[in-house]
Amino acid sequence: MTGIINIISLFWQDMINLLNLNSKTKESLKNLQYFKPLKQDGIVKIPQFISPELADSLRVKIEELALKNPTSILLENGSKFNYRSEGTPEGPDYGMLDIFNIENLLQEVTEIDQDGLVQLLKKVTGQEVIKLRANAYLNIGIKNTRGYHVDNTQPVVYKAFVYLTDVPNIEYGPYSFIKKSHKFSKSVYSNLFRNLFSSAYRSSDMPRINNNQVVDMLGSKGDLILSNQNGIHRGHPQLGDKKRVALIFSFIVKSKLSYFSPNMRQIILKNAGNTNS
Repeated sequence: MTGIINIISLFWQDMINLLNLNSKTKESLKNLQYFKPLKQDGIVKIPQFISPELADSLRVKIEELALKNPTSILLENGSKFNYRSEGTPEGPDYGMLDIFNIENLLQEVTEIDQDGLVQLLKKVTGQEVIKLRANAYLNIGIKNTRGYHVDNTQPVVYKAFVYLTDVPNIEYGPYSFIKKSHKFSKSVYSNLFRNLFSSAYRSSDMPRINNNQVVDMLGSKGDLILSNQNGIHRGHPQLGDKKRVALIFSFIVKSKLSYFSPNMRQIILKNAGNTNS
């Protein structure tokens, strides 16, 4: 049932994309360098989004928080420490720490200006954008990462990954993306249909990809990777005890058709104060 819903909602989202296909921008050439690849490929890197010094400071504090909270726990302030596949060593992303609502724990995160990202996303999509939350990822020697997949189909979510450590090669587990798979993608639809008849994969898994379109997003601490999560993506497995620490900002794209989704209506109402017009 989930697989059928994913196919229907993906088609729904692609129709929304079609309605906004001709959105244009009058931004400066500087912003155009991010606008075009994000719109066409579904992903872009923005170098030195934050300073290396701030990246170092955030990394140290996230590692300290991890030491204080070595198991999954929901804190009173709404932050959540989620150790992926906890207790299941063979599970996907086993050992990876995902801290939800990290902004409730680190004041510096709330001071990072996201307005430029929101404006960029508005111009790329031709729609309104809602800021959701911030997460922190701590990966050290995570070998059994989940394969290529999509996060959701409708409403579309964009994520901004800010590297807090250098990711100089594939051994460090960089974020990987299939260019141009974020809308009207035959590859996504074919995988969703195949998964309906296979118990080997989750409904949103993408085992068959176009390797010619793979981009492994290497970078330096402070660099930001912005991507459409309807595109096919994964985090690469790490070798040895290689470390990758990242800050993640999430954004939902809102359109008039989004109100037909009960889940989307709840998100809009809950985050009404974070809507940027």
